[in-house]
Amino acid sequence: MKLWVVLFLADCVLVGMGLTYLTGLKFRIEERVAYGAVVGFMAVTLVGYAASWAVGRLSGPVVVAAALVATAISATGWRTGIAQIGAECRDFRRRLMRPISRPENPAPLLILTAPAWAITTWILNQAYLPNGSGGVLAGHLSSWTDWQAHLTYASSFAHAENFPPELPTAFGVDRLPYHFGIDFFAAMLDRAGLSAFGGLEVSSGYLAFAFVPVLYLVGARLFSSRAVGVIAVLVFTLFGGLGWLRFFGDVADGGWSVVWDLPTDYTRHHAGNILMENAVTGNLFPQRPTLAGFSMLLIVVVLLREAHKSGSRRLFAAAGVVVGLMPIFHVYSFGVALGLGLIWAVLDRRWQWILFAIPALAFSLPAALWIEPLNTEIVVETWVNGLWMQPPNYSVDQDNPLTFWWRNAGVFLVLMLAAQMWKGTMPRVLLWGSIPVWLWLIVPNFVRVAPSHPWNNTHWFVPVILLGSLLVAAVLVRLASIGWLGMVGAVLLFFFLTFAGALDVWKAVDPEVNVWPHPIASGDGVAAGEWARDATPPDSVFLIGFEHTHPVPALSGRQTVVGFAGWINDLGVTDWPVRHQQARTMLGGFEGTEELLSAYGVDYVVVGPIERRVGVSEVYWASRGALAFAQGEYAIYEVR
Repeated sequence: MKLWVVLFLADCVLVGMGLTYLTGLKFRIEERVAYGAVVGFMAVTLVGYAASWAVGRLSGPVVVAAALVATAISATGWRTGIAQIGAECRDFRRRLMRPISRPENPAPLLILTAPAWAITTWILNQAYLPNGSGGVLAGHLSSWTDWQAHLTYASSFAHAENFPPELPTAFGVDRLPYHFGIDFFAAMLDRAGLSAFGGLEVSSGYLAFAFVPVLYLVGARLFSSRAVGVIAVLVFTLFGGLGWLRFFGDVADGGWSVVWDLPTDYTRHHAGNILMENAVTGNLFPQRPTLAGFSMLLIVVVLLREAHKSGSRRLFAAAGVVVGLMPIFHVYSFGVALGLGLIWAVLDRRWQWILFAIPALAFSLPAALWIEPLNTEIVVETWVNGLWMQPPNYSVDQDNPLTFWWRNAGVFLVLMLAAQMWKGTMPRVLLWGSIPVWLWLIVPNFVRVAPSHPWNNTHWFVPVILLGSLLVAAVLVRLASIGWLGMVGAVLLFFFLTFAGALDVWKAVDPEVNVWPHPIASGDGVAAGEWARDATPPDSVFLIGFEHTHPVPALSGRQTVVGFAGWINDLGVTDWPVRHQQARTMLGGFEGTEELLSAYGVDYVVVGPIERRVGVSEVYWASRGALAFAQGEYAIYEVR
């Protein structure tokens, strides 16, 4: 990794650490570093975004300027912190030297973090791989599918002057209806010296490294228990339902050797209606905004808990500011954080909650409206008629909410409820504060509150699993403390909770499994994308084919007439079928092509393998356009 990138990431951590001192809350140094990494990422990203919008482009000097400005802002906190950090570091060393059985010893955090970082490094190192001839291979399903959209968004910021942000995959959509904060951060890393692919890998890695310490430290602080912190991390990252039962069927068929070549996923099995994927393989890795949003949600919970305990106006305001800035990073975590905060305000009825509500609403509403999908709707529907929980060809008569959730969550929800019913398991304030979390499980079962694809509704459930993992961990720790029978019960319950997820994580890090790595862009495709990035005006409009692996928008960020249907339909661009038909007309040179070219302002037309699969007329474009780029199987024509 380049030195400038390392310095930039280190600056993000230092900025965040400085800002934690502004809260006035007494953090241990490990908390300050972990929380600061997330808060600093937020601050540097937002400053960089504002600066780029102001000058109309993102460049290396803008990245440097953003880092310096964010550092200057954090200096207000460092005025206090510079006098405290030495003592905090000495305290960490002192605690580390004590017996590991002592509750203040931070060794469990280090022991837990080491394998988590190793797994994260392995997975992300395999995300994009060179194929030896200038092309790129995808090492996982996630980098082959979801990450291609993120790559396009990041490239549009880094190389296409996308300010104010527009949707690069559908011409004429004058805003970007997606929580793009982490993709802008990837664009900053790109401009700091990494490649477009490297920007995605490193931005994901930076936030993934922070997530496990954040979750552990939140659990340890809220429950005054290191064990709760450790178990919460394991329960969430290895979450899975009853799909592990299929594993023993696979062993019966193929023997124990299947462990080294797992034949399937165990937290996702459409035929059995097991759809709630493991948090790592189904959310943290593919759904990149969750890496930011989940940590932010946990930090907000800590700030509000400490604000409630101390009555600190500064903490209420700090929590409100963080919530107010969350929408562009992860809208689902923002919705849970804002909703919980407002519910707690109504229940508590202290005037200080106004200090939370004002910045939370004032900062978030403009951003939320900007990124709101174009056809957001709220639809009330009976569960069995709601398609979002049923895969294709599944008979809804075979399921109901209870059986679905038993299959997909196993004993998790039962233990979450037990934490609230078993007196003494939770501090009283956490008991009452956790009850509203159930709303984000119950309501989305019957109210579709997301646009387009019904499956988007499940994004509301994952924050419930995140916060619920703390409650479940508290039950397991208490059960294990009541004798050897309790210990056996806790171990068995932990197995039921995590075995399916553990199998899927193991499968994700197994380099020999399935079809991965898989080609994502040939050397010719990479060359075409880089040519478009370097040789065409940033506001150029490209006519391309519609597959998600197209290298030109992914590497150049250039505006396209229409891209992959799943991405634009998912964001509420309802006229995508018309756009696709019109794009086919233009690619084929059929009647009406000239009028459509003018209407969309098309500047360049790509003729490559993807376009050939949708019926491009190479003869037409060879005579109609001016050849601007040609290499191997790719040609790009300028529209004259």
